[in-house]
Amino acid sequence: MIRILRDECVNTETATRKEWLDTNGIGGYASSTVINCHTRKYHGLLVASLKEPRGKFVLLSKVEASLISHDKEFALSTNKFPGVYHPTGHQFVEEFEQGLSPSITYRIGDALIKKSMMMVHGKNTTLLCYELLEGKVRPTLRIRPLLAYRDIHSLARENMFLHPKSYPEKNGRKVQPYEGMPPLYMGTNRSSEFHPGPKWVLNIEYLTERERGFPYQEDLFCPGAFEVQLHKSKPVIFAASTEPLGNLERIRKKESERREIAFSKAKHRCTHVKWLKYHSDQFLIHNASGFASVVAGYHWFGEWGRDTMIALPGLTFHAGRQQFGEEVLASYAKLERDGLLPNYLDQSSEHLAYNSVDASLWFFWAVQEYLATKGKKQFVVKHLMPALRGIISAHLDGRVPLCGLDEDGLLHAGNHNTQLTWMDAQAYGSPVTPRHGAAVEINALWYNALRFYLELTPAEDELASRALLAADTLAANFVHRFWNHTDTCLSDVINQDGQDNSIRPNQIFAVSLPYSMLDLEQMRAVVSTVQTHLLTPYGLRTLSPRNNDYSPFYRGDSNQRDSAYHQGMVWPWLAGHFGEALLRQAEDIKETKAFLKKYFKPILRSFPDDFGIASVPEIYTGNPPHLPKGTIAQAWSVAEAIRLNSLLGKK
Repeated sequence: MIRILRDECVNTETATRKEWLDTNGIGGYASSTVINCHTRKYHGLLVASLKEPRGKFVLLSKVEASLISHDKEFALSTNKFPGVYHPTGHQFVEEFEQGLSPSITYRIGDALIKKSMMMVHGKNTTLLCYELLEGKVRPTLRIRPLLAYRDIHSLARENMFLHPKSYPEKNGRKVQPYEGMPPLYMGTNRSSEFHPGPKWVLNIEYLTERERGFPYQEDLFCPGAFEVQLHKSKPVIFAASTEPLGNLERIRKKESERREIAFSKAKHRCTHVKWLKYHSDQFLIHNASGFASVVAGYHWFGEWGRDTMIALPGLTFHAGRQQFGEEVLASYAKLERDGLLPNYLDQSSEHLAYNSVDASLWFFWAVQEYLATKGKKQFVVKHLMPALRGIISAHLDGRVPLCGLDEDGLLHAGNHNTQLTWMDAQAYGSPVTPRHGAAVEINALWYNALRFYLELTPAEDELASRALLAADTLAANFVHRFWNHTDTCLSDVINQDGQDNSIRPNQIFAVSLPYSMLDLEQMRAVVSTVQTHLLTPYGLRTLSPRNNDYSPFYRGDSNQRDSAYHQGMVWPWLAGHFGEALLRQAEDIKETKAFLKKYFKPILRSFPDDFGIASVPEIYTGNPPHLPKGTIAQAWSVAEAIRLNSLLGKK
């Protein structure tokens, strides 16, 4: 459980840098800062993943709540407008608490009020519960919902097309601001009065969007206000949903029980790791097509094949969710085409983008992790083997788009205009880190896939004999072709221009993957070089600081940020594979485990003080103090923290 106390909450400078997240298991979420002052266009109390229209939409942005007692109104809300914060409800915040769900406690005189936020699993429904914990007053709770009703990447402005009328429902109202969008049902668990008063709230500012170089002012629509008496022992539940509301007490009780069961299953002797496992469920979804998948990161990432395969073992097999992991593997296996898995499942359409060379190769690793964590071989044979076989045969037959094998067995992919590996950032219209040719991790993954396929397949199988020849050929030539004698490590890419000897973390996979082409001495040389140039307590840098292209800061507009994305930023997910590589070549396993636990403590056993609460972010800046950047919660960052904790816990 995480508590943020009054001193930090009343200071807008610190409070607005701390963000919470709650999700619903179908791609939707609720999120804001600890004082519910939005700083991003992605913040909202009901951000729904819809089937029609398809995509993610901020429906209910905010709720402006206030308490009225003795003709005085006390606002519990805070907004940023040009030049001013108004109202200033954060002055009443006693503490923020992130437990099974986020909550904020307010102190107004002798009254202590707790507000809890909770999404309902499997529903586009958000519940806000207001409880009077202390105080002799019986105030009126006034709730003014503010609607955005727009795509998560856009901003709403006052317009003449919105339908302002609301319609009565039991203890609530229904609004449908725009044609083609679902209605929003809002109401309370207890008898309340609704006072229509449609109006626009203009020019709310999102400071993080301003820092990121994007438009940052928005107009939100308020249809009116709900009023209900607040009594001790009689909580008021306010709900917003895309479907008619049921019994709110029952819904809240059922969701609370579901969360308690989930937390009890997240077993670990370290409290932080237990919470990390619990919150990792936020990335696991059934999308609008009913497809079991993984959200790569919140707030703006969708479902990415590569990220899914890398994150899946930590989020499922190492976190006690084997059945969901099986479902994801089986779902993606059905999408194999010409040796590839889709890199991107478009949230706004049925489009599948087959534009990564490594998603299908990471699929093999995910299956290996499944079997290593008491997975069932019969499941692999029945549901996954056709895809595994298809991937191997397509590569050996030369049917994989933009890919091919050379005479030394190295797998080449792409050209000057493509970015097919995980370092896929583009800036100013071009790839930032062009890695066309034979990339070191692609070949390490390809070799691992070949050897694992041979492990699963009878030797007399015709494809197996071809796979064996391909694996042996690659192993015979890999070190000769990739070895960087100057730095005693592996080069990053080989192409028509020769070796790219930039020291990057991609070489670590040649040590960490189950099947390696390196001997022990070579492993130790690679690990030593990576440790010297790239290691930080938050993961691995993407480029050595000695390189002229090293960029340690993540700031400016999108082109400037993307230019630094893989040119020095620290990626937490790489800590998992570095830890595994270090253990693989260690002389003293016990001592190495102790070192990793202590060194990576900031991402393994503690959460960031700022940024996303109860999660691990996408990246950190390259230079100390290594500030968190990118998405506030990243699937593979969290997953690899869980997996590495699991590795370190084994005897």
